[in-house]
Amino acid sequence: MITGPVPPVEKALTRYRVMAWIVGVMLLVLVAGMLLRYVFKVIDTTAPVAIAHGWLYMIYVIVALDLCLRLRWPVLRMAFVVLAGTIPFVSFVAEHKVTQWVRAEIAEKQGREAGAGAAAAEQPAP
Repeated sequence: MITGPVPPVEKALTRYRVMAWIVGVMLLVLVAGMLLRYVFKVIDTTAPVAIAHGWLYMIYVIVALDLCLRLRWPVLRMAFVVLAGTIPFVSFVAEHKVTQWVRAEIAEKQGREAGAGAAAAEQPAP
């Protein structure tokens, strides 16, 4: 549930979406590299990609936790969002689902604020 202003949540969502895509792509590159290394024996190392993915994943975790804490989500939902960056293709699915959840919460908050504003405007002045 959004308790604060909406713009910081929208910015946190944008940061999360960017990092989810970057981490998702890097994970796919890492998996492809590992297939090339261990199955096809074409390359010697995947270390640069693995290191880059590790650092980017840490940034993803920070950004995802920032979004989850701003929305005061339960621990299980936080765990789903954070762990989505560890399974190929799941970060893309999670990014889509998280975006739906956040946009629904933003719409709900804006609806509550509009309803409260309309109710306050209807009350007669003393």
